[in-house]
Amino acid sequence: MARPERMKSALAGQSPVNPPHPGNDTSQPVAETLLVQKNSESTVDHSKCKRSYYLYTATVDDLLNAAEALSATPGAPRGPSDLVNAAVEEYLESLRLRFNDGKPFPKRTGPLARGPRIR
Repeated sequence: MARPERMKSALAGQSPVNPPHPGNDTSQPVAETLLVQKNSESTVDHSKCKRSYYLYTATVDDLLNAAEALSATPGAPRGPSDLVNAAVEEYLESLRLRFNDGKPFPKRTGPLARGPRIR
C-alpha cells in the first residue's frame, strides 16, 4: 500500500519577518548598535523583553482583576504587562531613594545567583 501524499501548508515558504529594505545600512551589527544607543544619555531603552517570574496566585488574580477594571480608564495602564511594569518602576525608584541615595544601582557583574539566599 502506497503512502498518501504529504499535505503542504498554505503558508509554506512564507516568512513572518519582513525582508530588509535595500536602503538600510546594515554594516554595523545589531548588538553594537544597541550598545551605542544604550550608552548615549539622551536615549532611553523602551524595548520590552519577555521574562518569567513566580508570583503568588492571589497577586496574579488581583493583577488581572485590576487590569480588566482599568482597561477602559484613560491614562491607566493598558494591560497586565503595563500594570506590572509601572508598579515595578515605581518600586525600583523607591528602592533607589531608600538604599542608593536616588542613584541608579550598579550594573550586574554576571548572572544572578540561583536558589535560596544564603544567610
